[in-house]
Amino acid sequence: MMNNALCGFLLAGAGGFVGAGLRYLAGCLPALLGGTCSHIWVTFAVNILGSFCIGWLSPFWIAPRNPARIFVIVGILGGFTTFSTFSADTLHLLQSGRWGWALVYAGSSVCLGLLAAWFGARLAM
Repeated sequence: MMNNALCGFLLAGAGGFVGAGLRYLAGCLPALLGGTCSHIWVTFAVNILGSFCIGWLSPFWIAPRNPARIFVIVGILGGFTTFSTFSADTLHLLQSGRWGWALVYAGSSVCLGLLAAWFGARLAM
């Protein structure tokens, strides 16, 4: 049991390292392409893409302890998507008095994230 837990821990950690690195690069991408982009919209795009990928890949690895599932879905995609950043961005919009934008951002993130996960799962079938 301990070896399985340790193996899962290491797989999730290694995947999280890759996912967090990819998330960082996604944040740098607008500047690298010569444009500007609010970090809020990068977070939005990352979360929708991550939701799609999780929905698309989950049917291939049904077993929760499958090493590929732990590495890719829990690790890479868990490290890539950014619920904490989404929460902080929404809070920032609220604190700056942009209640309408906060509602649009939070609502569309949740709705489009669920839709992307559903679409990914349907595509996998």
